Amino acid sequence: IDNVMIALDGTPNKANLGANAILGVSLAVSKAGAAAKGVPLYKHYADIAGNTLEKYTMPVPCFNVINGGSHAGNKLAFQEYFVIPTGAESFKEAMQIGCEVYHTLGKIIKTKFGGDATLIGDEGGFAPPCDNREGCELIMEAL
Repeated sequence: IDNVMIALDGTPNKANLGANAILGVSLAVSKAGAAAKGVPLYKHYADIAGNTLEKYTMPVPCFNVINGGSHAGNKLAFQEYFVIPTGAESFKEAMQIGCEVYHTLGKIIKTKFGGDATLIGDEGGFAPPCDNREGCELIMEAL
């Protein structure tokens, strides 16, 4: 259905039908396909992707912890610094690790730069007044 809608739209940026409309229809058709097969949506997607494994793996959550670039108005050349807890034993543990690192990082930034430095950037991370190396060092300290 996605390819049909993109072909019907006929523009490189989905200007005629609109990306949000195409996405909504795509999701609705996906859910209908899963319901018709009597399987959860994740199983339906696995089937479409050719994944025949009996056991599924949850994705690892990514945590945007520091923002830079034009979104943040600081000296950081990188737009986003992520923490990705790939060593976690479960999705729950990964969420806990990510949240704890994020909040620890906030406390470190507040101590080093003051309360204004803990304001949240456009993408959800902190936007401290630091350079690229110090951004990495702040995250390492929070870990």
